[in-house]
Amino acid sequence: FPTRRSSDLLMGGIVMDTATFAHPNATPRTLAVAASLVDAGAPLSDISRQLYRTKPEAQLRLFGRILDRLESTDDGRIVWSTLTDADVAATGAVRAHSEGIIDLLSQSEPAEVAILFKEAGAATRISVRTKPGGVDATVLTGVFGGGGHARASGASFDGPVDAARDAVVAEARRLVAGVRR
Repeated sequence: FPTRRSSDLLMGGIVMDTATFAHPNATPRTLAVAASLVDAGAPLSDISRQLYRTKPEAQLRLFGRILDRLESTDDGRIVWSTLTDADVAATGAVRAHSEGIIDLLSQSEPAEVAILFKEAGAATRISVRTKPGGVDATVLTGVFGGGGHARASGASFDGPVDAARDAVVAEARRLVAGVRR
C-alpha cells in the first residue's frame, strides 16, 4: 500500500475487510473507527480508489483470461473459473494480481456460490464466496480442510485443478440442492 501514515494503513485494512463498507462486518463500531480515521486525515476516497478502481494492465489481462473460462451449473447458482500458472506467465502478471477476481465472479446475479481454482504446483488453492441466506462457505471448504467466514472461505486441495474442480463443484451442487429458494 503506497501511503505511509498508520491511519492510512488502518483505513486500508478496514476498506479491504469490509469491501468498502459493503459486507455485514461494517458495523456501527467499524464506521465509527473509520470516521475517526478520516477525521485524523486518512484519505478514504483515495484509499478506496487505489484498492478497487486502479489495476495494472497485466492484472486486467489476467482477469480477462479467468473470466473467459467462466463456467456454471444448476441454472447459474454455482459459477467457477480457474487461474493457471500459464495465465500468470502469458499476461506478465504476478500471483498477487489474482486478488479480487473471486469477488468479481461472485457478482454473477444468479450465483449463490462462486469458486476460483488456482493452480499451486501439484496442489490447487480454492477460494469460495457465497451469498447470504444460502450455502455457508465454511461448510463447503471445510470438507476439504479449509475455513474462513460464512461468506468468504478457502482451502487447499492436494491434487491438480481438474480433480479439485470435480470434487468441489460436486460438493457445492450437493449443498446448493439443500438450500431452499
